[in-house]
Amino acid sequence: MQLTISTENPDLPKHECLVLGLFADEKPPRGTSGFIDWRLNGMISREIKQGNISGEFKEKIVIPYPKRIGAEMLLLFGLGNSHDINYDKIYNAAYLIAETVYGMSRHSFAFEICGEDRTGLVTANIVEAMVTGIFDFLSEDVERISHMTCCIVTSGAHLQEVSLGIQQFKTNVNDKGSVDISALENSFA
Repeated sequence: MQLTISTENPDLPKHECLVLGLFADEKPPRGTSGFIDWRLNGMISREIKQGNISGEFKEKIVIPYPKRIGAEMLLLFGLGNSHDINYDKIYNAAYLIAETVYGMSRHSFAFEICGEDRTGLVTANIVEAMVTGIFDFLSEDVERISHMTCCIVTSGAHLQEVSLGIQQFKTNVNDKGSVDISALENSFA
């Protein structure tokens, strides 16, 4: 698994799949999800208002070839209520996100940090939980882990916290070198 970070606006880079977390009690969506909703002229907000998207935990909505963003596919993943979120739930969401992306025969995806700046959780710990969840799904099969590229989407202001979360993952999880972070060496300086 190749792991990278993007601090570009999330609508610009070309990704096979962009994964956004939606909280059930955030209407309209906030954070990166809110930004992408704005780029899509409020399409996500309209679907929420019409009852087609709830944000309930484990809900998955796939939007192929969304206009005005660089991703080929947009995956919206329900996170439940923001006040119920914790690191275990984030880990489980990340595991299910990786499973869903892999099930759609995608070999790369970008994902926002679920709840960054919108919950009382520490960004570094959110990153560690997400990378661990993704790794745990992919590591069940050598083919999965060797062919997947994952990109963390964040702002430049959070780069140090994201780097710390990746370092925590590398310290706490025995990935046996299967998670390649060589592209991130400048982030750890």
